[in-house]
Amino acid sequence: MKAISFLGTTSYKETTYVWNGHEFRTCFFGETLPHFFPGLERVLVFVTPTVQEHSNWAELRCRLGELAHPVPIPEGHSESELWEIFDALTGAVSEQETVIFDITNSFRSIPLLVFLAAAYIRTARRVRVHRVIYGAWEARDKETNRSPVFDLTPFVTLLDWLTATNQFIYTGDARYLAHLLTAEGQKRGSHALKGAGDQLQSLSLGMMLCRPLEVMEQAGKVGRALTTAEADLAQWAHPFGLLAQRIREEYAARALRAPTAPENIEQSLKHQFMLIRWYLDNNQIIQAMTLAREWGITVIGWRLGRGFLLELREREKVERALSGLVRVGRIQEDGTCFGISDLNDEGRILWGWPERDALRALWNHLTAVRNELDHAGMNPGPMKAARLVRKAREEVWPRVEELARAWGLA
Repeated sequence: MKAISFLGTTSYKETTYVWNGHEFRTCFFGETLPHFFPGLERVLVFVTPTVQEHSNWAELRCRLGELAHPVPIPEGHSESELWEIFDALTGAVSEQETVIFDITNSFRSIPLLVFLAAAYIRTARRVRVHRVIYGAWEARDKETNRSPVFDLTPFVTLLDWLTATNQFIYTGDARYLAHLLTAEGQKRGSHALKGAGDQLQSLSLGMMLCRPLEVMEQAGKVGRALTTAEADLAQWAHPFGLLAQRIREEYAARALRAPTAPENIEQSLKHQFMLIRWYLDNNQIIQAMTLAREWGITVIGWRLGRGFLLELREREKVERALSGLVRVGRIQEDGTCFGISDLNDEGRILWGWPERDALRALWNHLTAVRNELDHAGMNPGPMKAARLVRKAREEVWPRVEELARAWGLA
């Protein structure tokens, strides 16, 4: 394990630093590091040219002995020099090492660079950031001259929570977020935190696999799980506690208990419509088109009085009806024109609806896009991905929205 520390030219005052029941009296906080962390093998002290010539560095090097290793950095007077400091920070740590950052005697913008570097190396080099600490001389007890040491490590993990929360909100993928919550729950012995992680994972799977009914049911469970875990979030996962409200706001609108109950069918269809829009807004085109197709069949079957969750035979009848609407007026292989009389019973009913032309346009464009997606580009002359996205947004979605508004489901 190594430590990264900093030193300036200030005339540091002697105090007794207190950390986790241990005390050490010194004017140089860097000297406390091997005493507070006995397994320390090296202390890398980042020093500017000015500091290298100063008596502070000579004194600290004498006190740390063989543990001390200088790392030259520029003064930080320009943006390019700040990047040099950042590169020095990230370059000082090897793959999978364990490191402690001491920012007590850092100056100007270096604390910010330390936090960003810590976040970077944790991801890019799988480094374990054991601690980020700060010896708070200015917060000392002036009567006893004892100074606390603050553990700032949770502020590094805040970036993890923020990244995971954003990933969930913008993609529906909560695997990373659920992992953080579950790991913290196991570490703290908190069933509430672990439960919140499990519920988020279930909601995430429903979102990614396009299971709208499961999403509606699970969204409510997530909200309740987060409420149950509020106290533990505040105590053990404070960074996520700050973000939990954002998740509640994002997913509360999707919650619907018993989405297949007769009294909830209309609301369930509205939720599905909103979910199609969410998939499109977040560039999840496959899920959007899959759900758009199922939503169309479901809502038509419901309006025909065939129920909400259609049996296979009823579903096939609706699909044939929609396919028939598209074929009306087209010349068939035998040379005859497909006419209204060729429609099945459901198709003839749909032909009389005022939304007939909108249904024909929707099914025509949706079938083309859905088939292209299903073939995964492995068919002759496949449609380019960018064109598929454009057709989904500009040709399919407007028709879905038109029908939803006509039927009071938007």
